[in-house]
Amino acid sequence: MNKYLNLLIILLLSAFLSNCGFLGPAEDPLNENSREIAKHGKVREKMDLSLGQLFGIDDNVTFKDNIVWNVALDKVSFMPLQTVDKSSGIITTEWYQVSDDTNNRIKIVIKVTGDIAEDASLAVQVFKETFDGSKWTSVGNNEDLALKIKNSILDQSLKLQVAKEIS
Repeated sequence: MNKYLNLLIILLLSAFLSNCGFLGPAEDPLNENSREIAKHGKVREKMDLSLGQLFGIDDNVTFKDNIVWNVALDKVSFMPLQTVDKSSGIITTEWYQVSDDTNNRIKIVIKVTGDIAEDASLAVQVFKETFDGSKWTSVGNNEDLALKIKNSILDQSLKLQVAKEIS
């Protein structure tokens, strides 16, 4: 008798637990957008932040005719690009391997903050990883390469700015 009672309790408990989903759909507590959509039918405007707002860059700056922006984009255009955000001035490449060195790869992040070819208008970071045979390991920033890329962008930008002023 005790055996049948235990079996009956297990069956009732499993039937109850299997219907718990009936009480309501499961939600991702960290996904605020889905909660806003469920409440209001759309995501509120204040939740839409651009990269410029996240990095503290004035969103009113446009990079369409910005020589520094265009030169920076041209300099890394041979690499696959992950992000190109004109409103914030941020260019991010995908990880890139030089064809003859398959155990090292780099990723470049360029932040253009001004339209004049000067040091304060541009920030470049180069991240490097090495492959140890089973996984990629971060080596950190390659400051020498970042400085070379920055100087190359600024030199080309300055030449184009001078040519634009002369014409």
